[in-house]
Amino acid sequence: MGSPAKETLEEEFSTDAPEHLLDPITFQLFRKPVVAPSGETYDLTTLQRTKNDPLTREELPHDLSALPVNRALKRQVDAFVQQKLEGVASNAGKDLPAALACLRLALGRTDDSCLNGTRAILQSLREVGPGGMQRISLREQQDLDATLQRLGEASLGEELLPGLSRPKRQPPPSLLPPGEQTPLSAATTPAAGGPS
Repeated sequence: MGSPAKETLEEEFSTDAPEHLLDPITFQLFRKPVVAPSGETYDLTTLQRTKNDPLTREELPHDLSALPVNRALKRQVDAFVQQKLEGVASNAGKDLPAALACLRLALGRTDDSCLNGTRAILQSLREVGPGGMQRISLREQQDLDATLQRLGEASLGEELLPGLSRPKRQPPPSLLPPGEQTPLSAATTPAAGGPS
């Protein structure tokens, strides 16, 4: 696996991806392959930047979301990403920084390949356990803890990093003006001047 400084899973995994899984303009792994009017497939973000069909130079429709998704290619890309994430997960005990980088890159992705790969990495981190987490720097531990919180896995962070000091979270500010009560709190709080 390459440098953890990559910004997307597509960047991270493009270097060893089969050529047919790469956008022909950016040479990055497809994220949303769409078919241009010329019949060629490009990533949607590529077409959003160019505004013209790269092959014919014809102007693209204003609503690019109407372009058909190349679903067969998308399935191949998803399978490749899932395979790569599962490979990272199987080596998490040997290369924790790489596993953490992929976990960070998968954050916020909802496609099944990333969800399944993320689950595999989380399971591997459980197997590595708190003792294995001592091999990574304090900064990486804090980064992992923040990533796990954003994934809704705060309890796993507490399990893996029991000695890590975490900032106290302030309760969210009330949206009600001072003195007003919600229906639930009004029902459970004695009225002023009434029996206590």
